[in-house]
Amino acid sequence: MTKAKLITKMLGLMLLPTCLYASEVEVYGVIDTGIAVSRVDGQTRVYQETGFMRPSRFGFKGREDLGNGRAVSFILEQGFESNNGAASQDDKYAFGREANLNYENDFGKFGLGRIGNFMSGMGSWDPWGPNSGPFATGWGIAASGSTMSDYLRMNNTFAWKSPKLNGWQLMAQYSLDVLGTEAATFADNTRYLSGGMAYMEKGLNFLVLAGWRMNPTVGGKGYEDGQTYGVAVNKQFSGFKPYFAFQYAKNSLSVGKKPLAVFKAVEATGANTKGIDGFAVVTGSDISLFGGTFKLAVQYFHGRNKGAENRDKLRRLIFSVGQEYLLSKRTALYGGVNWGKSTKKVFNSEDNVCAMEFFSGIKHSF
Repeated sequence: MTKAKLITKMLGLMLLPTCLYASEVEVYGVIDTGIAVSRVDGQTRVYQETGFMRPSRFGFKGREDLGNGRAVSFILEQGFESNNGAASQDDKYAFGREANLNYENDFGKFGLGRIGNFMSGMGSWDPWGPNSGPFATGWGIAASGSTMSDYLRMNNTFAWKSPKLNGWQLMAQYSLDVLGTEAATFADNTRYLSGGMAYMEKGLNFLVLAGWRMNPTVGGKGYEDGQTYGVAVNKQFSGFKPYFAFQYAKNSLSVGKKPLAVFKAVEATGANTKGIDGFAVVTGSDISLFGGTFKLAVQYFHGRNKGAENRDKLRRLIFSVGQEYLLSKRTALYGGVNWGKSTKKVFNSEDNVCAMEFFSGIKHSF
């Protein structure tokens, strides 16, 4: 045996224990870019849009099996704009979408770090997004976030999910400081408590969730505590999958997304300013058609801005159709049309915003 081969073999033996116990680390991501044409109140815009179907992102995730049903895992994930390379989240974050360390044992999964709340449609801990409607949290204003509230990524969060028992699972989470402002007095931080249960078995998904946002602040001004309650159900049949989701929110800080009008709570002048109370409904279906998945959905929101002097009435209605066609397990073409209308009514005066979106694109996962 040559000296070089002997040295190589000895190094391999020395590194073997490290390799056996090393975490399994994976680099993953999504690149999604499309072309959209929108017409909002008579004005037409043509643009390249990133993340129309699914937000573009990259990340690292790893897992180490500790034996006896125990494991440690982590996720570090950052969003980016595929049309210009810019970061999607605040520049202060290296991993703005998600950053958490998790421990699993016989009592369930425990997580610490930056985690999306259970009704956020964001991240690996969220059960709501894929079950809230056919378009989940993507496809422009077809996203459930166009009518539903509390889409939060939370810093300084503890999270827990129980083991599944006959399809049933319990979950809870608590954020010590949602915004990461680290106020000198703990009670001055915005905190969030959430919990619920899910049944996911034999193609049936059923969720009941509730959230409580404590001391919500914007620019140092305080609002009344917010509460959010949600129910979602869907069932996979042969060739189609119907969805239904309902949410009631009290003292929400904002509802909706552009290009429709975004309903926002009035600017707080002091502590305990009231926010938006209202309910949202999403219903629709996935249908196997033309070698792909045809999607259709209807969304409706109705509420009042309780902090406004005249308690403005707020309404939003959205119709969406789309088609996803898989080129492979990792690559898909998509396209669709959204129509929506936002209405803000004060006494006998109405402020309406109408929007139409035509879009198509390609999504690749790696």
